[in-house]
Amino acid sequence: MLVAFDSLPDHAKVWVYQANRILDETEINEITDYLSEQVANWESHGSPLQASFKFFYDKFLVLGVNTDLQEPSGCSIDSSTKWLKNIQQTLNIDFFDRSIAYFENETLNFFPVLEAKKQVLVGNINAETTLLNHQVSTLADLKNNWKLKASDSFMKKYFV
Repeated sequence: MLVAFDSLPDHAKVWVYQANRILDETEINEITDYLSEQVANWESHGSPLQASFKFFYDKFLVLGVNTDLQEPSGCSIDSSTKWLKNIQQTLNIDFFDRSIAYFENETLNFFPVLEAKKQVLVGNINAETTLLNHQVSTLADLKNNWKLKASDSFMKKYFV
């Protein structure tokens, strides 16, 4: 059951997916059409899931489920992963990119996760740099903890 993303409760379960590139308006519209149909019919053990999705920065897809009505099962989560794999095959967009997203002024930049220490050593990232934390698990986490200072993230070990 597709609902407006902003109508999901703060404790809704969320997954953040990062595309391997910036998406254009046509791609976002095509993905929106496809996901709207999939999410509208999404079920867990035969019960409909109240869910939604939203794009951020033309690169991130956040999928959310209201767990008050029905918890997503492993099979239902697997089906959502298949949707993203279908998009990858159809539009050549990989939503499983694991690079680290950070802001430099107002510009969103990225670096491979294995280069985290190097990015600190060369001065591209400092303790105050804002990173995007894709490990958020609820809508409240997304609202309050998606943007973190590098010193409050997994990179804190590089600032001691």
